[in-house]
Amino acid sequence: MSNQEMGRLLRLRRQSLGLSRGYVAELAGVSLRQLLEWEAGRGNPGFVQLQGVLQVLGLRLAIEPIRQTEIA
Repeated sequence: MSNQEMGRLLRLRRQSLGLSRGYVAELAGVSLRQLLEWEAGRGNPGFVQLQGVLQVLGLRLAIEPIRQTEIA
């Protein structure tokens, strides 16, 4: 998943829950600027920071093997 795809998914989920960026950032313990960057597909969140945002949004990170057809 690219940074742009992740950012889009975070933004869409936040919007679907009716949450402001400031509220999500505060609860997740990240800066508003960081969240803005991630939603825009820029930056590189640390694992702990990303987990905080995902938890606030009711999401989880799954690690699974990729299929041979997905390997570039």
